[in-house]
Amino acid sequence: MSHVPVLQFDGQFIDVQWGNEESVMQWFEQYFGWSRLQEEDWKVDPRCIQGKMNQMNLGTWIISYVANEALPHHYAEREGADPNIRLCFRVRDLDARQSLFVQDGIKVTPIYIGAGQSRYFDFWVPVENFRLTLQEDPSIEEGEIEPSWIRLGVSRLEASVTWYETFMGMSLVEDHSTKGYVIMKLKLNHQAADSWWVIEQCDDAAANRIDGQVQPSCWIASRDDFFNYHQHLKDHGVAISDIGGFLTRGMVSFHCYDPDGNRLNISSM
Repeated sequence: MSHVPVLQFDGQFIDVQWGNEESVMQWFEQYFGWSRLQEEDWKVDPRCIQGKMNQMNLGTWIISYVANEALPHHYAEREGADPNIRLCFRVRDLDARQSLFVQDGIKVTPIYIGAGQSRYFDFWVPVENFRLTLQEDPSIEEGEIEPSWIRLGVSRLEASVTWYETFMGMSLVEDHSTKGYVIMKLKLNHQAADSWWVIEQCDDAAANRIDGQVQPSCWIASRDDFFNYHQHLKDHGVAISDIGGFLTRGMVSFHCYDPDGNRLNISSM
């Protein structure tokens, strides 16, 4: 029996400072056309003094909290290098989007060719200054935004593919290693479909762990499997955090790092 349970991609948490959540949500409403699907005054950890958890489109949660002590799982870095994790969204009107962002003073990169021979640009959401990525897809309706894959930059592509197969249970879908990337998959939570992950060779992949604000999150259905998985990773020398959240009853979470310091959140209920 495998000690790696079925992991399902459950969306992304965006960690913002207390008091900035309203500005961040307004930005997504204005530039992505998103809505507030669920707003909760909910603490992510019982050690929090205050907490808010706001759900927006495409499995995106804007979380903020106040605590007088360091939390084992819920924290993010806001200084230094960006992580080599790119959360991508597909749009039809890539050039128009970039022009609008430039016009409105939003920091962007030039448009570039990346995995899948797609055109991309990165941008940084103001106020909190975290990075997201838009990808061109001519099949998308004008003005719409659809999910895409998550791109993870690594220093040793072949070794990283093995790591994701061994410790995350990912499956290889397409091998484009001669072009510097592969496509892998995990099941999606709540849907009979898969999430797509691009593992790509990155010459300047970080040697250190980076706890970025944009945190892809995977779900484990069984609470017992969750705790056993945490111990399994620990026993095999995978860099992991302690478990945070509600240990007796409620949502629990930890995060692990791949060999290049890319952070992945794991949760259960």
